[in-house]
Amino acid sequence: METANILFAEIMQLELPFGYQQANCHNISHYIRTYLETKGYQCGKIWAFAPMVYSMNSSRLISFTDKKNITPTGKIDWGYHVAPILQVRIGNKVRKMVIDPGLFPKNIVRYRTWLAKLRTRKLIYLIMDSDWYLYNSSMIPNSQIQNHSNGSSTAIQPNVQLPDWFSDKLITDFFKYEDAALEQHWIEQGLAVNETAMAFYNSEIKPLLHSKINLDLVDDYKMLVGNVFNFETIFRDNNWNYEMNNDFQFKHQNIITKYRELYFLNLNKWQASLASLNEIINNNSK
Repeated sequence: METANILFAEIMQLELPFGYQQANCHNISHYIRTYLETKGYQCGKIWAFAPMVYSMNSSRLISFTDKKNITPTGKIDWGYHVAPILQVRIGNKVRKMVIDPGLFPKNIVRYRTWLAKLRTRKLIYLIMDSDWYLYNSSMIPNSQIQNHSNGSSTAIQPNVQLPDWFSDKLITDFFKYEDAALEQHWIEQGLAVNETAMAFYNSEIKPLLHSKINLDLVDDYKMLVGNVFNFETIFRDNNWNYEMNNDFQFKHQNIITKYRELYFLNLNKWQASLASLNEIINNNSK
């Protein structure tokens, strides 16, 4: 347990952007997984899925009250959540312990404590090898996909053999951090999004939350930053959508330019950081 606590303390010094909880838990988890590997430790990942993600018959998400008051809705909603998990010896027993400073900033916790924190009825979970970066899903369940592929020599085989009880689920497979994800720096992009969003919140939104003369501005900023899809559209993708339209972007062009520059500075920082970790791993394997 002492070693696990030391590792947790080290992870807390990495300045990972845990504070922006709207998205990118998979990128934070994979970065931590890579960091642990540089120290010679292997971890798994625990994936929790809300009913809306794995079933056509539910709209239930993992939902939290937005304590920072950053979102337009006052809630933070997740379809899934993932965190690194370690086997930790406590006394004469080995426990599964989760590293998730976003939910538990003081210490690692038992995996059942982590699941209970998500407070979602009919939540399902998997404990997977940490190589798996993200999952694929479908509009039809696994059993129907398998039936369609039977007898076909060109059928694409899944990377992961999911449990039998996943036959009626819409989560179909997992994939590793390679190909497009690796080439396009998805981890670094995700970390840069979170870090830039928190900088925006701390400097531009938080000081105005109790102002009665800037209500419209705060609402606009919440729509931009509190919705991760809007934030990614503007700063990561340099694009637009029906909320982040041309009028909105023209109205806030100066602040968008400022934080777009910060996003790319953060992106470069995380690219260098992850490259450094991978270099250590490569050197250790020689």
